[in-house]
Amino acid sequence: MTRTKSLSVALAATVIAGALTLATATASNAAALPPKPTDPGIPTSFDYRDCPQLPSGADPSAWRCEVMVANIRITTGRIPAVEAPLTITHSEGPLPDGTTGQVFGAMHARPVAVPGIPGLRIQPEYAGHADFIGNGTIRGSIDIKLRLQYPGSRPSCAIGSDRAPLTVTSTAYGPTQWVSQQPPIIKGEMYDSTFAVPGVNGCGPIVDRLLDSAFALPSPAGRNQFSIVGYYSFRTHAELTGRA
Repeated sequence: MTRTKSLSVALAATVIAGALTLATATASNAAALPPKPTDPGIPTSFDYRDCPQLPSGADPSAWRCEVMVANIRITTGRIPAVEAPLTITHSEGPLPDGTTGQVFGAMHARPVAVPGIPGLRIQPEYAGHADFIGNGTIRGSIDIKLRLQYPGSRPSCAIGSDRAPLTVTSTAYGPTQWVSQQPPIIKGEMYDSTFAVPGVNGCGPIVDRLLDSAFALPSPAGRNQFSIVGYYSFRTHAELTGRA
């Protein structure tokens, strides 16, 4: 083993040791209803800079760009609950053939510390697919991966990947709530406890296996939790370009 590989494994060992100390407390994350994350509060503004380009032939006045500001809570394997703020932008509207279309814009989240595991941070990232057609409600599914950051970690180090993501599909805790008509703001609270979580990849062959063992990954469906509390608003593309 080269010195660089030895150092990477040694630094990962600190994270692994922290994970193993939590093994008993987090041996089972399954629950009838996942706890909600902290309410992020009603945003004072929504950022439409990530609104995507519309499909050819789409009517800008009929397509709306939707921006959601939310907190998520995720628990998997032996990794304790992590809360992270994120913003998701997408557009939806009628296609020339009469069906409803959608175009993903962007997902932004920052890395957050993992409680009880010194040196480890997790950053949720978009993994290539989303379905948010909701007909006026907050719902949908999204593929994500969880970037792992610790001293000496590789930029590619993550739980899941674009090829093997965490596919989270939302179920509402209850009805969505209109909190404002002008501007339009809707609040939604959703959860999923049915998704499976793949193993670690991109951290190096040895570290991948060590982290999988420490974090009890892959983790089958029914052993993981995801919940989200978010607010979303929307504007038509015609409004955004001043042509409304």
